Amino acid sequence: MSTLPASTPVADPETCNDERIHTFGVLLEAMAQLNRSFDRSLREQTGINQSQFEGLLRLARSGGHLSMGELADQIALTSGGVTRLVARLVDAGHAERRTCDTDRRVQFVAITDEGRQVLSKALTVHLADLDELFTGTMTDAERETIVRVMERIRQTPTHS
Repeated sequence: MSTLPASTPVADPETCNDERIHTFGVLLEAMAQLNRSFDRSLREQTGINQSQFEGLLRLARSGGHLSMGELADQIALTSGGVTRLVARLVDAGHAERRTCDTDRRVQFVAITDEGRQVLSKALTVHLADLDELFTGTMTDAERETIVRVMERIRQTPTHS
């Protein structure tokens, strides 16, 4: 068993158990569990993963196409991450790349008819999962509270 050098600070157990840390930890653990369940269900029933589902959903919500940058911003991916996601969607026939007529530096991604069909099936699967594992586990008042609090957090400016 190794011991820490005398100069190494030791975290205060009381601080480690602070209710704020616990609250955030529960949120992260619940989200991780839901994400694993949703991803597994989507893979098994539709052949796409949760990232691909999110990409197709964002494209469909945006009228069928977005620039690569807009898609990256909406799903919080790096430019490399969105490039890999779009490559997987294109390879599967669920999306296609399109050039911009006015700016050759801009590239769009558009959902295909096949992508719309896969998304339709995935929406049915995801809504059933949400009912079973998330919204179905709470009252309407609890759901409204969660939405209200998360919307407030989402609108709070972050430190740069």
